Amino acid sequence: MLTNNIEILRKALERERKARELAEGFVENRLRELYVNNIQLSNRVLTQEEFQNDLLDNLVDALFVVDFKGEILKINKEAMKLLGLNNDFKIDNLTQFSNRHKKEIHKLLSKDNLESENEVFYYEFINAKKDKKYVTIKSKILVDSEKIPYAHQAIVRDVTEKYLLDLKVQKQQQFEKFESQIVKDLLKSNDIFTNAFDLVNHIAEFLNTDDCVFYGFINGELVQLASTSNKLDANHIIKNKLSIPIDKGVVGRVARTKKGEIINDTTKDKDYIIDDLSRLSEITVPILLDDQVVGIIDSEHPEKNHYTKDKLAALSKISILISLHIKNSSSELEKFLKQQELEATKNRLEIIFESYSDSKVIESKDGHIEFASNAFLNLFNIPTEAHDQLIGLSCEIARENLKGFFLYENEFVSRVEEIIKNQEAVYDEILELKDGKFVSRSYTPILLNGKLDGHVWRYRDVTLQINYDKSLEFQNTKYKNIIENINLGLMEVDNNDIILSLNNAFCTMSGYDSDELIGKRAKDVLITNEYLEILDKKIRIRKEGIDDVYEIEILAKNGETKYWLVSGSPNYNINGEIIGSLGIHLDITEIKTLIFKNEKLISDLTESNLELSNYAHIVSHDLKTPLHSIASCVDWIKEDNEGKLSKDSLEYISIINESIIDMNQLISSTLQYSELRSSQKEHNKSETQLVVESIIMNIDINKMKSVSINILKPLPVIKLNNTKTKQVFQNLIENAYKYRDANKKSIVTINWENQNEFILFSIEDNGIGIAEEHFDFIFQVFKKLNNRTDSSGIGLSIVKNIIESAGGKIWFESKLNVGTTFYFTLPK
Repeated sequence: MLTNNIEILRKALERERKARELAEGFVENRLRELYVNNIQLSNRVLTQEEFQNDLLDNLVDALFVVDFKGEILKINKEAMKLLGLNNDFKIDNLTQFSNRHKKEIHKLLSKDNLESENEVFYYEFINAKKDKKYVTIKSKILVDSEKIPYAHQAIVRDVTEKYLLDLKVQKQQQFEKFESQIVKDLLKSNDIFTNAFDLVNHIAEFLNTDDCVFYGFINGELVQLASTSNKLDANHIIKNKLSIPIDKGVVGRVARTKKGEIINDTTKDKDYIIDDLSRLSEITVPILLDDQVVGIIDSEHPEKNHYTKDKLAALSKISILISLHIKNSSSELEKFLKQQELEATKNRLEIIFESYSDSKVIESKDGHIEFASNAFLNLFNIPTEAHDQLIGLSCEIARENLKGFFLYENEFVSRVEEIIKNQEAVYDEILELKDGKFVSRSYTPILLNGKLDGHVWRYRDVTLQINYDKSLEFQNTKYKNIIENINLGLMEVDNNDIILSLNNAFCTMSGYDSDELIGKRAKDVLITNEYLEILDKKIRIRKEGIDDVYEIEILAKNGETKYWLVSGSPNYNINGEIIGSLGIHLDITEIKTLIFKNEKLISDLTESNLELSNYAHIVSHDLKTPLHSIASCVDWIKEDNEGKLSKDSLEYISIINESIIDMNQLISSTLQYSELRSSQKEHNKSETQLVVESIIMNIDINKMKSVSINILKPLPVIKLNNTKTKQVFQNLIENAYKYRDANKKSIVTINWENQNEFILFSIEDNGIGIAEEHFDFIFQVFKKLNNRTDSSGIGLSIVKNIIESAGGKIWFESKLNVGTTFYFTLPK
């Protein structure tokens, strides 16, 4: 039974094992199938992705897939090529490519820019190789599985070649239109001005400027014939035409080189000429015919780099097209201008000949009158209506009729015959008329091929001139007499200092006769050795055309030393050339003697002042010594009798002490005043700001509690030494404190300002002020407004003396119970 059960279990286990093996085999086969299927699927996916990549890389247009931040999700080879980058260059964001287009790129790829779905854009940019590209962009918004936009997909097509070709065709069409319009206008008229006006307007429009000028080569010069600027009159003709020689300006340079030029920056071109306005770029093209310049086209623009080479080429082509027409028009203009010039010259000569004040008569070679001017008729009181009767009249008959006007009739006729016989020019013979007038007569023979062809007689009324010469001769005589008798010595010398002329006064001053000096050098006879060098210097500067005044020491004939003041000036001839000098001499010997005496007196006074100053020091010391003794004795008396003295005695002692202080202050101020007078010429510079700050710092701290000193702005440097500067400001500041108003805080304000050659200072206080009756003696020595012991009455006198000795002034303004302001000036 047990064996059967075991067998049953064994068989059941065997079946179970086979079932498990079968199941495992099935699972293994299934897993193998799944693995193979998965490998095949992966291969298909990989093959599809590679196919897509190959497709993108071989796409003829550039492809970009870019998110809204500019991050590149996908880019093909054509895109890299378009950007000017090689395939090894890694680019993650479009802004890596160009900072210049960063804003435009962000705007184009913005998440908000979703309305551009499938729309085509036109775009211009410069790639990494500096190549300018023109492209069209067709963009598409990419969305994820949830329909949310996440990127732009852009197909970019390079249309640069097509664009440039279209641009070239457009320029060619524009030029052909420009060319045909110019030719059409030239055929309308042969007038150079009309042609030039139409030409510059067409060229200005073609060059996109408002300035174009046409120069014609007329009579050897470049002349402005037409312009688009505001130089035109109502008939389109240039006002004040500018003519340029071919050796001047850019236009002249182009005319010489016969080659067109573009100037991108006129400020760097030395030949640039400003006509009406300064402009920054210029294009100039010559118009040539048979290699000869017949005109110039010139255009300017206010911006730099405006003109291009293709514009230059277009203008050069146009210049060839119009050269023959311009040459013909210019030739006609030259003939017209020459004819105009001849007519104008003829008219001018006729007007000059007729209106000239001289009277003229032209005789033919056979002895008949051919021309008589109106001035000739007027000179001899011949009626104007008789003019026609004179023409053709025999000259012999005319002379017989004319001789009656002259004082010496027969001599008039015989001299005319003599002149004609000699056939030589005669100038300004003076003849006297019977009515008292004088005329000058001149004669010129007319020669043609060396043979006599006629005679020209010129008569001129010189009555005024003759009378003037007589008057001048009289005046010369009169002034010569004045010069001879004037008290100033006059001498004329040549460039070698040789004396040419003298007046009587000079001879009197020197003691020499004129024949003793004329022909000699002044310095050899008159000048002492000490002044020879000075005189040589004056002679040199006179030859340079300079006049001046100087003193000189001379030795008179009698051996006496004299001092002269000389005013020397160069002497010129009629051609303005220096031929010597003129000297006016004043004897200042007496004045010089007085000056010497005055200088000695000043020297003596200086020594006296020095002695007085020394005396003041001695007296100051001697006076202060007994004062110190008195002060000491009073103090001893007070100490020895302490507690024994009455109230009155103590008051007397106090009065003595105050008087001693007052006397000591008075002695010190007197000495200070004396020292001030002895050092008035010391004018060193001082820094006023530092001096005043030092004064303020040394003021008693108790005083500072009741006074405020304000300096409104930094004080300047002045021409005064530190000691005097301190005396001026310390006295004025201390006075402001001494005479303060006890009922209010004392305020002192210091200020200054520039006034032409001076500096004006002001020191203002709000003290008790000064009564008007005291104004007149406020600066007087030892004058005090009250009996203060801390004032000597000499401080303001010292201040006034310092300021005035330095060349300044001091004054004040004051009002009782309001305050006082002291003003003073010092030279800069």
